[in-house]
Amino acid sequence: MAATARGDGLRPGIIGDDDRVIQTRVGPAFDAVGQVNVAGFRSAGQCTGTLAGEGMVVTAAHCVLDAAGRPYPPGAIHFVAAVRGEDNKGHATARCLRFLDGQTAAAGPSPAATALSRLARDAAVIVLDGMVDVAPAPLETDPAAVPGLRLAHVAYPADRRFLPVIHDGCRLLGTGADGALWFNDCDTHPGSSGGPVFVMSGGSYRLAAIQVAAGSGGANVALSAGAWAGLLGAGCP
Repeated sequence: MAATARGDGLRPGIIGDDDRVIQTRVGPAFDAVGQVNVAGFRSAGQCTGTLAGEGMVVTAAHCVLDAAGRPYPPGAIHFVAAVRGEDNKGHATARCLRFLDGQTAAAGPSPAATALSRLARDAAVIVLDGMVDVAPAPLETDPAAVPGLRLAHVAYPADRRFLPVIHDGCRLLGTGADGALWFNDCDTHPGSSGGPVFVMSGGSYRLAAIQVAAGSGGANVALSAGAWAGLLGAGCP
């Protein structure tokens, strides 16, 4: 186990000590996590996403929207599964994007929306233009979301872009927006947006939420699978 480090230079996102360590496990759930990269003439971005259905990657909506709230062109959005150094388990670009409320363009919330209501919509599904050779992460859409629930957050943060990191054993602190938002103490960092938050169920890790925001008051924010699971299973218009 890697030693922890003080996270003072990494705030917001790191709560107390930096409890992230390199994620070395492979197989179901973990291999489904990968990089979400945006590459274009006037744009570049890095986030994390999870293959959550056949040919479908869930991530934070803000990862695939420009500053004006408009979706990036699908061909500029790339998913690379299970990146470990120079190795990975597959790459595909987006064929289309799906957002909450059925929006497929100009998906950004209105400027009048409150901070919490924005976060409660901050999910997108990337429908891939090809298949990657990994199994989707199993979903947990109705966990017992009570304070103290043990969580695990996996991501490709900006400070360790080519190796996945995990904070295993972080906790749910509370919920908001009718249970859609999970306030948690899982250490996160830029580039981790959209990364999975797993719960242990039936002896296996299951995808229960995605991390969408780093807080400054001792809690980070995830969006539960119950809020976005309905985006899975539908193809492009």
